[in-house]
Amino acid sequence: MAPAPKFSVATQQEMILNAAVQSISETSVTDFTMASVARLAKLSMGSIYKFVQSKEDIVLALAHQSFTHLSATFQKVLALPLSAPEKLVAVCLISPAKTQLFEFEHDLQSYATNEAVIRRASPMWTNKMIEACGHCESIFKLTLANDIKAGELEQVPNLNEVIEEIVISGWAMTVGYEEVRRVKQTSEVIDGTDSLQEPLALNDPMVRSMVRLLNTYPWRKPLTQQSLQLIEQQLISLDLR
Repeated sequence: MAPAPKFSVATQQEMILNAAVQSISETSVTDFTMASVARLAKLSMGSIYKFVQSKEDIVLALAHQSFTHLSATFQKVLALPLSAPEKLVAVCLISPAKTQLFEFEHDLQSYATNEAVIRRASPMWTNKMIEACGHCESIFKLTLANDIKAGELEQVPNLNEVIEEIVISGWAMTVGYEEVRRVKQTSEVIDGTDSLQEPLALNDPMVRSMVRLLNTYPWRKPLTQQSLQLIEQQLISLDLR
């Protein structure tokens, strides 16, 4: 009998995650099985368990992969030649279709943040997700800190508190609005007007709300309609809109 082919750790990881994506696409985030992943990856269950210990590990591994990709996209946007408030609005205007790695992205992220999933996953994968989230948050905070120190925001009594406030309120508004849109998705899918993968229009209520929120701070250059047009041009240049 010929010996089983040997693969590097990195190659096996790629094979397992690619098989997991295929398995989830054929079933769902909740219904795929470890056995189907092993079959599609053409690896033994022993090889699978060297990398992941459970379905929950696979979910977090894919969520980590997706979140890392999203963070890299944010970093590109935050590096654009825009003002601090323009960068924050730019993040809201990125086309969802340009950032998603998987068709089941929303289900994956929802399942990956479920308390039961987190508790059943291995410490290695929960720690990887914690580190990834912390890294993403630090990108926003560092960008704001640098721009504010450069003089973009006046009269800042406590820099760290202001930065944390801006980041958490913008994050909450963005995530909350996405959930609101998904609540409306059922009727939109039925009547053919589903637009969850489309970028927000410049006059979308979410964009207007974000502009209003950010303009409550004493920026040296408040957001204007011209700001939104500039943001859109910059995102188009990165093929993110």
